[in-house]
Amino acid sequence: MNIELKAVTEPGRRLVEIAEGHVADFATHTDEHDRESSFPFENMEALQKSGMMAACVPEEFGGLGVVSSHDAALGVGRLGRGDGSTAIAANMHIFAGWVITRAWKAAKAGTDAQIAAITEGLLQQIGAAQMIMCTVASEGGTDLRHPRTEATRVDGGWALNGRKIFGTLSPVAQLFFVPVRVADGTDEVGGGFAFVPRGTPGMEVKDNWDALGMRGSGSNDVAFKDCVIPEASLINTGPYGAWTEMTLEVATSGNLGLVAAFLGIAETARDITVEMVKTRRKGANDRTLAERYSIQHTIAEIEIDLAACRAMLGRSGLAIDAFYAEHGAGDAPLDVLHELNKDFQCTKWFVNRKAIEIVDRALTVSGGAGYLSKNRLSQLYRDVRAGPFMQPFSPNEAFEYIGKVTLGLPPDIDA
Repeated sequence: MNIELKAVTEPGRRLVEIAEGHVADFATHTDEHDRESSFPFENMEALQKSGMMAACVPEEFGGLGVVSSHDAALGVGRLGRGDGSTAIAANMHIFAGWVITRAWKAAKAGTDAQIAAITEGLLQQIGAAQMIMCTVASEGGTDLRHPRTEATRVDGGWALNGRKIFGTLSPVAQLFFVPVRVADGTDEVGGGFAFVPRGTPGMEVKDNWDALGMRGSGSNDVAFKDCVIPEASLINTGPYGAWTEMTLEVATSGNLGLVAAFLGIAETARDITVEMVKTRRKGANDRTLAERYSIQHTIAEIEIDLAACRAMLGRSGLAIDAFYAEHGAGDAPLDVLHELNKDFQCTKWFVNRKAIEIVDRALTVSGGAGYLSKNRLSQLYRDVRAGPFMQPFSPNEAFEYIGKVTLGLPPDIDA
């Protein structure tokens, strides 16, 4: 019996099947990109051709029509089994499609013809494999709700100035979503999202990604200097620093796939280790490592943690699906969304930490072999360490947020 997480919808099952078809291929050259810190353009091209990058786009626009965040996350998690860098990069685009689809449905059902037209155009391009999107949100010394990159009103539009970090997927993205601080000449400072096409004068994607792990993710800095965009390319999201439905939407559904990617890394470490101990022999008696009690105990710990990670991720994914099925865009109560996000942050912390422990145990079982750079486990260990640093909260901030929501306190982080 295979107890791995399974998709719960038919579009989700198609997505997972497509993702599983990429795993073996991506695994064959992950070492090359890891060593060179190079971006796997060929992987993104393959994901475009297979239709995976249009996973959450409605079928009428050429997508797979995946509505379930749970199932979309499982697709990303399967990619994580083959290459973690590709998985987190693809997640940036796949879940952007989920957010845009939700916004399109709400705008079409309402009276916002402009938003309906913009989002429909994006969905058509994604469905036709003509668009890859990247959200560049992180900045040094602040949090996601308080961007320092500023949009200032100028004749005919907005001028952007600032610098983003951790721009995962930036080497291949054609459209960048940029959270900004909006200064429109009034006393009120707002928050917003700017849409910036690649090649816009004043925008520069730096080729500077060099990290311990996830070295093929292309998480470069993106700088803006007097980068002018049209008036319609900026959407106001409310008062600066305020919690909004969109920020919480991105924090939950938008990050579910990232957690699944680290689960996928742990699953691969487990599989490598189990095969290794069943075949490697050691000692005068020439018995396999699998026959040793200490090895059996460690393998059991891996299985227990893996089962718990799957259970928590699956439960949170289904809870997120149930919430968004009940509440359309613009109709989600923030207090309930905070409760949902609190639950997800518990899952995120647990799965990320346990994934690290699983890979660490696998490395321990391997002996010195796993420490060598040529061994896949060494890369998996470096990649899985990235999990706790993923947005929207650092580990310390996550504890603060979870505690405040649980205690009924305002969920603002003391940053």
